[in-house]
Amino acid sequence: MEPQIIVGQILGIIATLIFVISYQANTKNKVLFLQVLAVICICVSYLLLGAISGFVLNIICLIRNICFLLIKKEGKVKWILTFALILGMIGGGILSWQGPISLLFLVALSINTFFLSLGVPQKLRYSILVTSPMALIYNIAVFSIGGIANELLSIISSVIGILRFRKTEKDIKILQQ
Repeated sequence: MEPQIIVGQILGIIATLIFVISYQANTKNKVLFLQVLAVICICVSYLLLGAISGFVLNIICLIRNICFLLIKKEGKVKWILTFALILGMIGGGILSWQGPISLLFLVALSINTFFLSLGVPQKLRYSILVTSPMALIYNIAVFSIGGIANELLSIISSVIGILRFRKTEKDIKILQQ
């Protein structure tokens, strides 16, 4: 195995560990900060593995996470930014097209962008249950060990986070009073 492939696989595994930790964070800023670190690792990993769509789309995810981390206000600006980022992903997906497999990754990351823009970690966790299987297929196709592990662990971690931070019906009734 070539040295850049080995380094790419190691960086993918490091990114996976950081992603899993991020899904256990209970605030938007903690989730995004950890994901910025993970996305840096995964970008370099995809580049070294020759997974160009993964690299390009994750560069846009890196920009997205930094923007969402820095923007504190909700409203029109955030929705314009979200729309622009999704359009950027579509453009990046077209420019880095590796065949139909790229479309799965593009759709998954676009959906995650929308849910990240909501700023509600629990909704993001639910979206992971839909998008991770799509990204998993991409990672299998490009043979990213870290990417495969990331998507499998993301699903497990998201389920744990959903259960850990869920509100019982009793809690909801108390909050409504």
